[in-house]
Amino acid sequence: MSPEVLPITKKPQPTEAWVTLSRLLPARDADSDYWWGLTGSQLSFMLDAAGYPMEKQYEALLFHYHWATPNMGQAPSANELKWRSLITVEGGPIEYSWKWPTTNGEPDIRYSLEPINRFSGSPEDPLNQAPASQMLNRLAATVPGVDLTWTNHFLATLFDHDKTKFLKAYEAAGVGPSSTFGIAAEFVPKGLGFKAYFVPRKLEPTPERPFGVWEDSFKQLHPENPSRDVLMNYLTNTPEGKRMTPLLCAVDCVDPAKSRLKWYFQSPSSSFATVRDIVTLHGVRSDLDTQLAGLRELMYNVLGLPGDFPDEEEAPLAAKYNPKNKENDNFEALPGLLTGFIYYFDIPPRASVPEVKLYIPVWRYGRDDLSIAKATAKWVEARGRGAYGQQFLNMLQNVASHRDLSAGLGLQSYVSCVLRKGNEPDITTYMSAELLHPLRLAQEAAK
Repeated sequence: MSPEVLPITKKPQPTEAWVTLSRLLPARDADSDYWWGLTGSQLSFMLDAAGYPMEKQYEALLFHYHWATPNMGQAPSANELKWRSLITVEGGPIEYSWKWPTTNGEPDIRYSLEPINRFSGSPEDPLNQAPASQMLNRLAATVPGVDLTWTNHFLATLFDHDKTKFLKAYEAAGVGPSSTFGIAAEFVPKGLGFKAYFVPRKLEPTPERPFGVWEDSFKQLHPENPSRDVLMNYLTNTPEGKRMTPLLCAVDCVDPAKSRLKWYFQSPSSSFATVRDIVTLHGVRSDLDTQLAGLRELMYNVLGLPGDFPDEEEAPLAAKYNPKNKENDNFEALPGLLTGFIYYFDIPPRASVPEVKLYIPVWRYGRDDLSIAKATAKWVEARGRGAYGQQFLNMLQNVASHRDLSAGLGLQSYVSCVLRKGNEPDITTYMSAELLHPLRLAQEAAK
């Protein structure tokens, strides 16, 4: 039986872990208290719906209280954020993710975060790198297994470090500073895990070498890498590869021998023909042929496309999508995120071919959050993985207590998929806090 969303209520019932911690944890400054009240409760709904044991719910929520919320910057003022992060569509500093379980597994909850402080974007820190760097270094000194070797490498090689030049460049271009460095926290069974994300900023790019900054940095880590060679061949010698634009990269904050390098790209296309070409690397990954039909079904279902929609045709933008709406679109500083689909290529040091992950931007192409959520839940249920479908839908409505899921887009930002030979596809739903939604702001004002 397909899951159904419960009717919207004025105030969702808080979880047991949230009630206990809210009673015992002390109040702090107004900004930290705001972020804890909003994002802490949202995280608690996710952990509870995903079936986390109570001790793991406490672990994740206490991490969030002590480590994340003091580093999320100023609370919105006059319906605006002082620092608009590229982490989310709306400019908020946090994006959650729900990794759907495999047949016999359980969901994983994670989030990406851009740490922010009062100096973010100022002459003191125009690239806003100090808060994330300080947070990660404190974590490395506290959490076993956190290793910042690769993080420090990319901070040293992907950026110019002359603050004065950056400020002059921003002023000359008539734009403000934007995000360059973020982290991710993963609440997985083996314990807390972390990633670091980098959006390079070089003041003197080399158009004749569009991948030069990246390649120079990557080759210092691994001069020879067969997987990277396959990817570079695709990017430079195939029609779809030549259209792709690099956006950012990410690494696991672990021992370099165990870390993975993820290189993110944008394709201007939203057709399934392009999706098929990219995830198979123009036919190099022939081992994925049997899974492509399922990927097509997932894409078409979450976007509300009919089954006979042509593979070569571009998926239409949502009727409600407005690229000039500042409250719903924050990517002017990274225009590659404004069109088409997003991908990352996982480039491990010893694999012969990279893994490819597709991100479908449902906030721009979907019909509404309820349709997207039900389509995703139905897809996983049809493959024997629907044990948490109802919990997922109920959790979404609790997180979006300010509105009905069918009333708009924006709560869910992406639905992603990784195809793997002989294994079930990895499916993940990404979500925003919708902290600037007019109905949430009205709800906050009425308190």
